Amino acid sequence: MDSELNAAVRALAMGGRVLERVLDDMTLAQYRVLAIIASSSERANRLAEKANLTRPSLSGLLDGLVARGWVQRVDVDGDRRGVTLELTAAGRTAVNGADRAMTARLEELLLDAGDERTRVLDGLNALGRTLRGGQHATAPG
Repeated sequence: MDSELNAAVRALAMGGRVLERVLDDMTLAQYRVLAIIASSSERANRLAEKANLTRPSLSGLLDGLVARGWVQRVDVDGDRRGVTLELTAAGRTAVNGADRAMTARLEELLLDAGDERTRVLDGLNALGRTLRGGQHATAPG
């Protein structure tokens, strides 16, 4: 096993947990779904792919987001079964608050990075672009 890759995996896992701890009233999975919907309204099957979730996992998560008033289901004109998902005003407020909280926490963490700050951010942004490309995505529970 490549020790650098192993260290990177552990850093990502720890980083996810560190960021999730600053979220007051949502999980990281809820945040991922809200952030995807915030970028464009989506149908559930496409959202499941983008969020890297199975359809059953996404269904339960969406039910909770709808119940909280953060997401609404909107019928697609001309498609009796088609539904898109959109953020409500409360959902936009929630995702924006989560963005601010996690960005502030990352900024705190990067204070200790010194000269490495730019390289760390460049690496994280490159990873984000790779993940959004979806070429290597699998849908765990």
